[in-house]
Amino acid sequence: MLRLVAVGKRFGGRTVLNQISLEVRAGEYVAILGESGIGKSTLLNVIAGLEPVDAGQIVFGEHELTQMNDDALTLLRRNHYGFVFQAFHVLPQLSVEQNVGLPLLLRGITDTPRVKSIIAAVGLGGREESSPRELSGGELQRVAIARALVGEPQLVLADEPTGNLDPENARQVLALFRAQAKERGAAAILATHSEQAAAGCDRRYRLSAQGLEPLN
Repeated sequence: MLRLVAVGKRFGGRTVLNQISLEVRAGEYVAILGESGIGKSTLLNVIAGLEPVDAGQIVFGEHELTQMNDDALTLLRRNHYGFVFQAFHVLPQLSVEQNVGLPLLLRGITDTPRVKSIIAAVGLGGREESSPRELSGGELQRVAIARALVGEPQLVLADEPTGNLDPENARQVLALFRAQAKERGAAAILATHSEQAAAGCDRRYRLSAQGLEPLN
């Protein structure tokens, strides 16, 4: 589904991604471990086509991202990707249901039953009309997971999704994320500094200045 071949990325004179090669298949849950500032977010950004690469290829399905223009990349992300961010990025002016349904709305789809179903699946049934201001950190991250998965993406990218959560909420959110991604057949990539967060993944890699090293 996703293949990176000798991907390189530099910022000025600094090499951030060094000859990164990786394959992720449908239904796989892969962790990218690494200390803060090592380039995990940059790696997710180049996989999403948000940052250009300086070397190598990124192939998603039949699409070679390095050959696509901005408009084509935007459509690819909208139709095939889901994102879960550390800072949630839940819109405070929208209800839970409106936040979760936003990816469908951007695609011109109105599917209230699907939105309500995924909200219930993440344990927020009955909170559809709640404001984000009324939710805890763990509940906000559940909204973010539901929003990432409602469009049935083929690939889900999660950037330190539990960094703002206490250990119990982090455990629950990670279990939910894994279960929901697997149930929907999505490939998922989790970028984290936490060995504990990565423990439930099918494969683990460590990102360093030297490249990407498999851990299991």
